[in-house]
Amino acid sequence: MPSRGWRPFFCKMGGVTIQNCKTVFIGENVLFDTNFPEDVILEDGCGITAGCVLLTHFKNPATGSFTRGKIHIMKRAYLGCNTIIVKPVTIGENSIIGAGSVVTKDVPANEVWAGNPARYIKSR
Repeated sequence: MPSRGWRPFFCKMGGVTIQNCKTVFIGENVLFDTNFPEDVILEDGCGITAGCVLLTHFKNPATGSFTRGKIHIMKRAYLGCNTIIVKPVTIGENSIIGAGSVVTKDVPANEVWAGNPARYIKSR
C-alpha cells in the first residue's frame, strides 16, 4: 500500500486527524493509539517512517483510569524509524526526530532531536 495517499487515508478513516492525506507520509508498521486515535493530529507534509509508535494515553495503575493527551505533529516534521512518541507532545514545524528516539516533551520548530529520552541536537 502506498505510504502517501492510501495509508494516510485509511488511518484517517480509523480516527487519526490528518489535514491532507496526499502530502502526509506514513511508513509501514506505524502504530497509532487505538483507544484515542482522534488525539493524534498530523499536518501537511509530515513524515512518519516505519515502526513508529504514537501513544496518547496511559493507564493509571492506582485508579484504573486513563490519562490522555494530544500528539500534534506539525508541517514538514519528520520522525525517524522506530520512534516512540508519548502524550502530550507537539513536534514543531520542520523538526527532525532521530531513529529510535523516545519523545516525552515538546520539540520546538526547526530543531533536530534524538535519543532516549530525546534531547536537543542542533538547529536546522
